[in-house]
Amino acid sequence: MDNALNTFWKIGYHVVSMEDLVRETGVSRAGIYSDFGGKQDLFHACLDRYQEIVVTPAFAQVEAKGAGIDSIETYLNNLLTRFEAAGGFGKGCLVGNTLTQIPEDEVETQHKLRTHCDRLTRGFHQALKNENGPHGPLTQPEITDLAHFTMISVQGLWSYSRLTDDIAELRACSETLITVLKTRLHGPSL
Repeated sequence: MDNALNTFWKIGYHVVSMEDLVRETGVSRAGIYSDFGGKQDLFHACLDRYQEIVVTPAFAQVEAKGAGIDSIETYLNNLLTRFEAAGGFGKGCLVGNTLTQIPEDEVETQHKLRTHCDRLTRGFHQALKNENGPHGPLTQPEITDLAHFTMISVQGLWSYSRLTDDIAELRACSETLITVLKTRLHGPSL
């Protein structure tokens, strides 16, 4: 499963062939069809595994009780540190990499990808709501919009990481996102 996950993540869902999966997993074509029914079902299982071994550990501080903007900033910094330690040119986010490849008729795959994006949005929403407090400057619709903006910004950051090895560029984008969030919630810093 993990070899298949890495293959989809590195090469891309629609580009990966059954031959690639056989070679990278060491499982025969018949074995893949027997265990998963085909490439799409294997990919869906890999998306679930990705949530378990990548997203949950990385996103835990944002989903933690009482999380705020500092938790979002820590999440971004941890991922950028991992990118830097790997020497740049990351694999990006499996979901973000796949979003641009999915045709409109692959409804089940779209649902899996939407579930991931909704999870990030919910986590960001709660952290921003916590930061805003009960009497903060933002209304609930504004927090919702800011959470969507944050999710889209983060997905874009990880997608762009596939094109650059310039950690300073990625850190600048991350810092800009955090500045926008803090400014919206606390006003401009003096």
